[in-house]
Parts: sequence; C-alpha cells; structure tokens
Amino acid sequence: MFCCLRQWRAYAWIGAIISIAGLLPQRSHAGGFQLNEHGARAMAMGFAVVSAEGCDISTIFFNPAGMVFLKDGLSLMVGVTPLLPQATFTGPTNLNRSATTVMDFWLFPLPHMYAAYKMQFSGISLAAGVGIFVPFGAGTSWNENWTGRNLALRTYLQTISVNPVVAIGLLDNRISLSGGIVYSHGSAELRQRIPNFGTEPFLNLRGEGDYISWNAGIAIEPVKGLRIGAAYRSNILMKYSGQAKFSLDAAGTQALPAGLNNLFADGPGGTSLNLPFDLRTGISYRLSEQFMIELGVDYVGWSSYDTLRIRFDKLPGAPSRSGEVINPRNYYNTPTFRIGAEYTASETLRLRGGGFYDVVPVEARYTQPILPDANRIGITAGAGLTLSESLTVDVSYMFVYGIQREVKGSTFNFDGIYNSWANALAVSFSYRF
Repeated sequence: MFCCLRQWRAYAWIGAIISIAGLLPQRSHAGGFQLNEHGARAMAMGFAVVSAEGCDISTIFFNPAGMVFLKDGLSLMVGVTPLLPQATFTGPTNLNRSATTVMDFWLFPLPHMYAAYKMQFSGISLAAGVGIFVPFGAGTSWNENWTGRNLALRTYLQTISVNPVVAIGLLDNRISLSGGIVYSHGSAELRQRIPNFGTEPFLNLRGEGDYISWNAGIAIEPVKGLRIGAAYRSNILMKYSGQAKFSLDAAGTQALPAGLNNLFADGPGGTSLNLPFDLRTGISYRLSEQFMIELGVDYVGWSSYDTLRIRFDKLPGAPSRSGEVINPRNYYNTPTFRIGAEYTASETLRLRGGGFYDVVPVEARYTQPILPDANRIGITAGAGLTLSESLTVDVSYMFVYGIQREVKGSTFNFDGIYNSWANALAVSFSYRF
C-alpha cells in the first residue's frame, strides 16, 4: 500500500513539475515573453522605430546603427516602464466548472539605461555606446488556494542584458552599420502546490544563468526622406542552475513532515532555455519636416523552444537518484506587425502614436495559467518635451488587449477560457553633454 501511495505521489509531482514548461516562452505582451519597453519614445510609436528616423539613444536596443544619427558628443538616457499585466481564467471547463479567477495584482518596473558617444572623423560618423535593459521577462501571481494551484502560484522570469555596441556611418550616413556583444544574466522562479492526499506541499524552484550573444544592425537611406532599417539579436542559450525546495508554507520556512520528506528532498537542479533570435525590420517616410510615419515587422524565432528538459539531482518521488522531466513545447516562429508616427508640434514638443498586432507563438492546448498566451493588439501614445538644449523628457502609455483564448484538449488537463490585458507607462530622461 505504501509503495502504491509513493508511486501516486511521485506521478502527481511529475505531472505538476511538467507545468514548469510554462515558465518559459508564454507571453508578457510581445511574442512569447519578449519585452520591448526600453524607451518612452519607442513605446509611444508602437516600437516601430527600427529605421532609426528621428531616433533617440534607445536606438541602441532597437537598431544600434541609428547611433550615427545622434548629435555629436556624449548622450545619456535613464528611464523606467512600470508594467502591469493582468488576466482571468474561467473553468476548468473539462471538469464542468465555470468559476472565474482573477490574477493577483503585480506591478513590474522595467528600467532602461543608455550611454553613447558620437564623433566625425574624415567624413565618417563613428559611434560607440552601451545599453542596459530587460529583453525577456514575465510574471504571474495567483491565490495559493485557487483551482489551478497545482499548475501555478507565482512565476517570475527575468533576463537583464548589458549590450556594448559600435556603429559607423558612410556616404554622409546614407549607409550605417553596427554590431555588438550582449552579456545576459537570467533568473527564474516558480512556486506551486504539489498534488497530495490532504496537505499539499509548496514547491519553490529558483535558478540563475549567464550567456554571451551578439547583435547587429543596418540603416539605409536610398532617397531623401525614405529610410530602411533592420536589426538582429542572436539566440541566448541560458543555462539555469538552482535549487528546488519543498515546504508546508509559501515562504518556505516550514519543513515537510516525516513521510513526505522521504519523497520530496531539497536539492540542486537546472534546465536550459534557448531564448529566440529576434529580427526587426522597418521602413519610414518623412512626409514633411513635421511628420513622419514608420511601418515595421518583427520576426521572432520561437521554434528554438521545442522541448524543455528539467534536471533534478534528487528526483521527486525517488530522491535517491537523479533524473529529468521532459516536456515537448512545440513553439513556432511568429511575426509582429507595427505602425508608428511622430508629429513635431513645435521646437519643444513632439506628439507620437502607434499600434501593433502580435501573433501568438503556440497552440491553445499548451496555454496554461503560469503565463496566459493569446494574439494581442497594442495601442500606444506619448509625447516628447525638450526642456533645454541638453535635456529632453519623453513619456508614453500603452494598452495591450489579449484576444480571448479558449483552451480545449489541454496537455495539462486544464481546459478553460483566458482573458488577458496589460497597461504600461514609460518615462525617459535624456541628457546631452
């Protein structure tokens, strides 16, 4: 009897741990869990800024070739984007339940910082800079007693990147080229409850990793007023190493009682995640000295996330040996379509607006409450105010609507209806010496 109970608990645990797969590419509000909120001007224009027309220093992230269009000398930018993702779940419909659960309030402040120096040398523009930003990240939090507690309670994923870049402008900046390296540090956290007779223990899983990748960009102005840009960021193969900890409380302070601690032992573990490449393109046209518009298409290589392997040095249910939990994810590459515009109302004021449509990179049956996923529509607006010859302040707002998604035949046996949305504000302070 005890042997059967031991096996049942082990299988229940493995079914729960498979849901860790959702910790990875689902969605914040850009393809998968990719983030773009790294500058208030860019966000106000729906992130359609890859051509680098009228760019500011945040072009280091969106297309570093745009650095050659900055004014000569040293430029700095610091800013933050408070992001508030929200969601509801109705179900599970496969268990004949229709209760609606609202995700807990959780605000994420996303910082961005840039520095660049640009100069002219023998008719050639040269620039060097560095950016610090969060290109991937997401998080959700649900009540610890809700219906899906064995799939998700708290999920947090963040990748911080430091990106030094250089750029050169040729033929009076009609052609500009750039390249750089990217050092990224990733951290991940998952909390959920484990299916069990009676008491349901908590799992807290945390891990960190580092990786060095690269990026490049190009901008071309074939005729006056028309500019074409493209930028590429390579895959980030993040290898997370960390600890799995089991407890009777969410904070992890109460140890498991005898019996359970023979099945679930704290110990090291890890996984690898191949964060996708990112190819951005944009074409802009200046209709007048005051007004410009840009169209853009991003293409993200989510197919790099096809299988998730989670390694445990102390396998749940059989802690005397190590092992892996393997889960197919079957993501596919997807585009995002963008449009943005900027109007110069005066020497000190610029008005901006934009929007985007983001295609979901995974089938509905893989969607789960760790990070709800859907096709999304974004609307953005903002303004830039020049306070002095050296100081500029940019502000913007973004609303993202996730098109309702119904899950049937869930691979996690958790059918239901997801609704999601997000609000974000951004402010950036730019100073030129």
